[in-house]
Amino acid sequence: MTTGAHSGKARLRLAIVGAGKHGSRYATHAARDVDGLELVAVCRRDESKGRELAADLGCEFDADAERLLRRRDIDAIVLVTIPRLLPAFVSLAVESGKRLIIEKPVAPTLEGGRAMLAMIEKSGVYCLAGHTLRFNAAVECLRRELPSLGRLDSLIFSQRFPPQRELAWLDNPDESGGGNILHTGVHCFDLLRWLSGLEVSSVAVEARAICTERTEDLFSALLEMNEPGLIAQVACSRTTASRNGLIEASGENGQLVIDHVLGTGYRLTARGREQLVIEPPRMTVKLLLERFVEDARKDAPPAITYRDGLAAISVADACYRAMASRCFEVVQPV
Repeated sequence: MTTGAHSGKARLRLAIVGAGKHGSRYATHAARDVDGLELVAVCRRDESKGRELAADLGCEFDADAERLLRRRDIDAIVLVTIPRLLPAFVSLAVESGKRLIIEKPVAPTLEGGRAMLAMIEKSGVYCLAGHTLRFNAAVECLRRELPSLGRLDSLIFSQRFPPQRELAWLDNPDESGGGNILHTGVHCFDLLRWLSGLEVSSVAVEARAICTERTEDLFSALLEMNEPGLIAQVACSRTTASRNGLIEASGENGQLVIDHVLGTGYRLTARGREQLVIEPPRMTVKLLLERFVEDARKDAPPAITYRDGLAAISVADACYRAMASRCFEVVQPV
């Protein structure tokens, strides 16, 4: 992997393509909180809001994403765009030799993601998948404590959030690539792989459209792993006036239960309930950007590769096939 084109630089010159609600978090941290980054420009479809953000952060606004991706005064790009735009933007960034962060979901489809993976790996450009939940304090606590359970029998994920009616493109599959499975479920699919060290082999799914019309906003999936023993379930929705991020792990020595939204956790054993010691909430986007800078300085490979991000997309792809067939569907290898 030829990651060294920008290694050792005092500051990486960065641009954000897709500076909406989530992209603005990247932009703000890059401009104000992360040593080693210089925010050069932001790009947003809503030009007035994009210019307002750029003025606030003291950087440029560039309305032309393709031009921004080719600029020679920029070393690195964060893509926080609608999934439909990712293949073309990744192609341009790779051609220009830019270091990349691609916010999840890292592709609109598995087929499109495979094409991007081939471009990224052939070129050797550095590409970090934006699965920021890996940096969450409660999630890290769970991962640290998992070996204490001994044999791991089950992992259950439940994420519940309010509807996102203000983002019309989310309910347009031509723009979004899919609904809650692709945009929320992939967080859980990635954590399932990261926590267990296993791959998902097949899935069965039930899904509904409650507040949406063209995409699912509620689903429940049963996932079989590539080694016998562990059973996994993922249930996510954007239909409720509440927020949670429950993960429950059970094994021969008890249970670990955390909530990555609330920052809480406890252990259950035959002796009863014991609170887990979890660090205060973290700004996970800031931590991801700090890792991005550290990797550049050390000429290190990404901690979360594009292939990792695409593995979560592959699980989502199997979920959509299972929705249609109402049977277990095999997860295609990346």
